[in-house]
Amino acid sequence: MGYKIAGNKKEAIFIKRLNRFEAIVEVDGKEELVHVPNTGRLKELLIPETKVYLLDSNNMKRKTRYSLMFVNKNDKLICINSSLANRVLEEAIIKGDVYLGDGELKREVTYGNSKFDFYIKGEKHTFIEVKCATYELDGIARFPDAPTDRGSRHVEELINLKKLGYESKVIFIAFMDYAKYFTPYKEMDDKFYKTLLKAKENGVDIKCFRCYITLDEIGILNEIPVKLDIDNHYH
Repeated sequence: MGYKIAGNKKEAIFIKRLNRFEAIVEVDGKEELVHVPNTGRLKELLIPETKVYLLDSNNMKRKTRYSLMFVNKNDKLICINSSLANRVLEEAIIKGDVYLGDGELKREVTYGNSKFDFYIKGEKHTFIEVKCATYELDGIARFPDAPTDRGSRHVEELINLKKLGYESKVIFIAFMDYAKYFTPYKEMDDKFYKTLLKAKENGVDIKCFRCYITLDEIGILNEIPVKLDIDNHYH
């Protein structure tokens, strides 16, 4: 059992993306402006004529009644709502499907000038940063889908915490059920790639979990390998 996605879902046809947060789709034969809950480029997913699924807010006062939640790629569902990654992981930790440490799980904890997605208050004091991987190429989950200074900064902060004696983890959540392994998208953001390598060298724990996806539920399927050696990406 995973994280439940409440609300009515509606099938639509993707037409075009207007900007980072808005797109045009065809729903019930009419064009509709919808919210895109992902700042990544999503160029390999948001292709004209692609079947997508919307979440109905049932709020007629909202500028965009619908949010674009799922994309059909090769008859597989991929969730593009990156904000759900934290909720999916939290649900899995609480239910015991994922183990990241002993202690009390806390959300959005600030340490110094930094805020981290999760903190496990226990003997070891574990800080966790979650990243959502929606980009996939040849069955390989990748991150980031757009340059992310923020992402690099988060990883640097985890390196510093590790040096101070705390446990530090970067957890990638692959929003697809068929990813074979995870690797950073070096061609998109070389700085993030190098920062992740540095994190590995400094003992930061890096993991990736792939998910099963339905229109009503997303849950952790299993852990998949993390490969940081660029030469081995396509072997």
